[in-house]
Amino acid sequence: TGALDTGSSAITTTGTVNAGTVDLGNWTVTESAGVLYFATGGTNKMKLDASGNLTVVGNVTAYGTV
Repeated sequence: TGALDTGSSAITTTGTVNAGTVDLGNWTVTESAGVLYFATGGTNKMKLDASGNLTVVGNVTAYGTV
């Protein structure tokens, strides 16, 4: 078993966290049938399946800087 500690602005856990959807503010990450969906504004923008296939809506920049 793990432990969950809450603070004023964060949580800390030891062990595993299970969640169907993680809300990150403007973005959500949802797992469904082994596929991860990354959405913003309620619209899926990226999908990563269990085989490693990545599907992206919009432009992709490789080897750029952030």
